[in-house]
Amino acid sequence: MDTGATSHMTSTNGNLSSYFNLSKNNSIIVGNGHSVSIHGFRNANLPPPHPLLALSNVIHAPKLIKNLIFVRKFTTDNHVYVEFDPFGFSVKDFQTGTVLMRCESQGQLYPITNITSNKTVFPSEFAALSTSVWHDRLGHPGASILDSLRKNKMIDCIPNSKINLTFFHSCPLGKHGKMPFIDSHNSTFMPFDILHSDVWTSPILSASGHKYYVLYLDDYSNFLWTFPISHKSQVFPTFENLIAYIKNQFDREVKNIQCDNGREYANGSFQKLC
Repeated sequence: MDTGATSHMTSTNGNLSSYFNLSKNNSIIVGNGHSVSIHGFRNANLPPPHPLLALSNVIHAPKLIKNLIFVRKFTTDNHVYVEFDPFGFSVKDFQTGTVLMRCESQGQLYPITNITSNKTVFPSEFAALSTSVWHDRLGHPGASILDSLRKNKMIDCIPNSKINLTFFHSCPLGKHGKMPFIDSHNSTFMPFDILHSDVWTSPILSASGHKYYVLYLDDYSNFLWTFPISHKSQVFPTFENLIAYIKNQFDREVKNIQCDNGREYANGSFQKLC
């Protein structure tokens, strides 16, 4: 009887409805190669307090050591999907992603337990992760902030997990109360008296193949233009187009440009234009 590859299995028939007896000639081959006789089969549901999820075509083999659920059949019969993680597994509705059942696991298997299955779980709840992972995800906040989030049940941390004391360069940068620059002594009275410019290199290419971004900041209004470019050689024609745009739209001339004297600025084309 070729049903072992597509059926759930149990050692007791107590939870099976409309039980059908089978002849003693039916059997399944288990992992150690032994043959285990099948006494019957039928349908069942997960017992309370679990949600009403169907287990169709459950084989009754009394000599089995553990009850087994065939995941593929379970997901197709109930229109759900199962997510496994190092701490257990979740059964979720296929269309909405709503968590229908959550079971914790501390061993090498994923047993269906009663630990958290009767708890209402919402898709917006965060999974239990180590404090170090939350520290990275939330932008390296201090331990007091993480502890406050945990106490207010805004994040779920693994019990007894502590922040890795490894120094992160981004931690102090994110906590600077003041940028390490002196106050500017520029004095502008009209837009475009001074344009500040710099070129930023992206760590990855954009979808359009742009690797650089040239920025132009008006000192008077703090209005910023950002132009994606593929090569630094495009900085000069981009600036030419910008000053033409300013002239046509605002009837103004750019009086000064302030930059870091990089090669994309300190060249013959820029000097001639200036």
